[in-house]
Amino acid sequence: MITLETCNALDARDPLATVRDMFETPPGGRIYLDANSMGALPKAASARMLRALHDEWSAERRHAWSVADWLDAPQRIGAAYAHLIGAAPDEVIATDNTTLNLHKLALYGLGLAAPAPQKRVIVYEREGFPTDCHVVQGIVHHGAGRWEARAIDDAAGLSAALTDDVALLLLSHVDYRSSFRWDMAQVNAQAHAVGARVLWDLSHSAGAVPVDLTASGADFAVVCGYKYLCGGPGAAALGYIRRELQDRGWPALPGWLGHAERMNFSCEYQPAPGMLSLVTGTMPVLQNAVMETAADIWAGVSCADLAWKHESLSVSLCTLLQEQCGAQGVKLVSPADYSKRGGHVAFSCPGGGPVCEALLDAGVVASFRAPDVIRCGLSALTLSHADLWQAVARLRVILVQERWRDPRFAAVSV
Repeated sequence: MITLETCNALDARDPLATVRDMFETPPGGRIYLDANSMGALPKAASARMLRALHDEWSAERRHAWSVADWLDAPQRIGAAYAHLIGAAPDEVIATDNTTLNLHKLALYGLGLAAPAPQKRVIVYEREGFPTDCHVVQGIVHHGAGRWEARAIDDAAGLSAALTDDVALLLLSHVDYRSSFRWDMAQVNAQAHAVGARVLWDLSHSAGAVPVDLTASGADFAVVCGYKYLCGGPGAAALGYIRRELQDRGWPALPGWLGHAERMNFSCEYQPAPGMLSLVTGTMPVLQNAVMETAADIWAGVSCADLAWKHESLSVSLCTLLQEQCGAQGVKLVSPADYSKRGGHVAFSCPGGGPVCEALLDAGVVASFRAPDVIRCGLSALTLSHADLWQAVARLRVILVQERWRDPRFAAVSV
């Protein structure tokens, strides 16, 4: 049995315990289990935003582009996060958002396959994250018959779908509902064996579970900036292109700040070298100021410490749910094997959405996905094992006393 004392003992050996103090303290004893939706606010973000507003924008106006070094923020931010995904600093950049970067990198990868007319298929997950599906469907819709989409449902379907006519495979590394995690190295090898490129959506894994794009042989990847990475709502996403695949063609969305000589204002486009060509127009300067405070924290986080802490939190939560709430109908939806589980833990129980609302009322912030899945996103930087013990104790009370049946909890929030 995992007791509160067990959790306190695990917290006593937490290598990331001091990092927690770099983020805002949850108000009123709240426990945030929603890092898969929105990361915590760094304490330094408020002061950094005020500096950007007053000392840079107000005081310097256009000169701030030079003195505040706004232009190089995408490269700095990308480099600070690179080690978390097993990439080199010059292989990652922070720009636009997840959807735009998926679109840009998908078309860039397809462009590398374009000279081979038989390479016309894009493989994707039928029930993947909607934006992943929509990107593929949009490319096919506007492709004038050049591209064909092929949907898969599981690993067996992937093996059958990877034939010689596949140009690109787009997968979410972790399923946003169940938290199932693909074996990245194995999938990359399968795809490369038929000459296909792979684009990974790392939004539900980067900053939580181990990711090594270089060792696994990945081609392209995108990471949401405001989930586990704590960049704040609206934060830029990270884009990754393996170094040897850079500078092989034009970006899908050429923009003036992605030009090789951006300040010459040439009307004839020439891609900037490396990752800079992914930049389109003016970057979100104020949002980048906030994201950079989180990037500064992450730059000092050891991947080994992160891996230990997240696995310990995830395994502890799964055990607590089974021990404390199994008799009340709680069932683990996520894979039991941690190596196949992503950043969050998903479970089902009687009441589903109303239970999630009752948890919110009890100070535990999780998220619900139809038809009956409650997701607990685990931030290794801001959560303790004792937090998990308290959260499950509150869940148990809600289930035992059937508090979720209160009409107040009938409407499920976002």
